[in-house]
Amino acid sequence: EEGVNLGKWLDTQRIQKKKGRLDISLEKHLEEVGVIWDLCKEKWKNSYRLLVKFQQRKGHANVPDSHKEEGLNLGAWLKDQRDQKRKGKLNIRHKERLEDVGVVWDVFKEKWENNYRHLVTYQRREGHANVHQRHKEEGVNLGKWLDTQRIQKKKGRLDISLEKHLEEVGVIWSFFKEQWGD
Repeated sequence: EEGVNLGKWLDTQRIQKKKGRLDISLEKHLEEVGVIWDLCKEKWKNSYRLLVKFQQRKGHANVPDSHKEEGLNLGAWLKDQRDQKRKGKLNIRHKERLEDVGVVWDVFKEKWENNYRHLVTYQRREGHANVHQRHKEEGVNLGKWLDTQRIQKKKGRLDISLEKHLEEVGVIWSFFKEQWGD
């Protein structure tokens, strides 16, 4: 106000408080008008509150990457939490709180395992694992997923342990080879 950079002044007050140099009466006055001392902590708490709200509404905490909640890109925030955990930089208490609401740390693994469970169900019901490319199982495009696994194997990008799981349920990697015995 009137030539004073309020944001800069408030940052100075936060620094003074952190160093233990802020007059206690000024600190109380600032708190009375709603000053937040630790912006990062407050932002995390607000983001977590929105995650809980999402989880209660949707029944899971797998927020899509670009999902916004009350103007906050909650998906990007959750991706950042996953990245911090992967790098070993996530606060342990934050990790525990995120796990309490059902955050999945390895989204690829979770999705792969879910698709694999659908494949096993299909194989038990149909007696084979030759899923048509357009076949869906409980809304999951199982045929397309299996086709993607075949392509990854052909390119040498499918993890050997995943390949073995798929072979255990009878996945045929090449229909041409199977038909002609090549």
